[in-house]
Amino acid sequence: MGLENCSVEKKRFAFIEMETHSALLEQWYLLLKEMSQIEFEFFVHEKVLHKLSSIPKELITVVKSVLEIPVRNFDAVVVNTFHRNFEQYKAVFEQKPTLCLLHNLNFSLFFKGISIRNIFGEKERLTYFLKLYLKENVGSNRKLILKAYRFGVLSKSLQDEVAGKSRYADRTQVVQMNYCQSSTLPSSDTINIVMPGNVSNKRKDFTMLLSVLPKLHPKSKLHFTFLGKPENDIVLGQLESLQKQCDAAIAITHYNQFIPWEEYSRTVAKAHLLLCPIKSETSFYWVDEVYGKTKVSGSEGDCIYNGKIGLFPTSYPKMNWHNLYYKNASDLETILNNLTIAQLSSEYEKLQPYLEQYTFESVKNNLENQLLQLANS
Repeated sequence: MGLENCSVEKKRFAFIEMETHSALLEQWYLLLKEMSQIEFEFFVHEKVLHKLSSIPKELITVVKSVLEIPVRNFDAVVVNTFHRNFEQYKAVFEQKPTLCLLHNLNFSLFFKGISIRNIFGEKERLTYFLKLYLKENVGSNRKLILKAYRFGVLSKSLQDEVAGKSRYADRTQVVQMNYCQSSTLPSSDTINIVMPGNVSNKRKDFTMLLSVLPKLHPKSKLHFTFLGKPENDIVLGQLESLQKQCDAAIAITHYNQFIPWEEYSRTVAKAHLLLCPIKSETSFYWVDEVYGKTKVSGSEGDCIYNGKIGLFPTSYPKMNWHNLYYKNASDLETILNNLTIAQLSSEYEKLQPYLEQYTFESVKNNLENQLLQLANS
């Protein structure tokens, strides 16, 4: 029989997203659809479905429970988010080799306890979290994740943190999904500065930005876009009044609802700089998390995918990417006041060597090999 009649049997994968990471699911699709040895189907909860815009509907099955998913029909499973309903995943882990992505190491792998400080800090979600801990027993049931075949983290810094815990290190791998789609410095007299992700004081130092922006008297025209849904009506009100407080050389754009992934990407593509005021400490389900160590910021992916330089606090661990950094509010004010197109053009030249490490083909091929290894386990 001639080689032309031979074909490689494809491996079938089920991808599960019952919670929050819809944008990550879209990223999976863009890579998976170019993989020649893999077939795939997405199983999502209805609350995730309306947030998906680029995935063809025929590849999506809506389920109310993980127990409805026919995992026996697949060679392997990827759990995109593992935050609750842990008992339902137990059968999945027992039936098929499963890669479970970890977004909060202290909660979902190191099993740290609740911080009382966080309970008082998130009083508005008291009823919701009490239900999770008392009715769903997430405090102990989260340990069911240890039955998963592999753990995946989205950055090298998180893998390094797991490496310090030897009992988990051999089961943990970096799932590199960030590739650079394009990298251009827009031609414009106005410098477009985009803050990606939800406008939230929980994860970003939005209060600090509210104090810095009205003080600015920049050399260049600056257009700030807050590209995310405000966490509450108070933050929305602060955004609405911000323009009146700023210098005439500053323009402000904000949103008041969830932004579809395609519009989100188009807006980031027009940016000269991504403003990423990531707090070093945050929490998840009342458990302390540390950005860059036990939790990765989505801003990393925004920078790499769109080929943009980010402006991060020095407290955030340095990525394998060229970014700008500020020490404090005063330092940020100085940087923004003195920004010019010429300076940014020089900074983007420093970014070029990094782009070769994040080509679509290299990222796709490495990820495809990881998935095939999982299916052949």
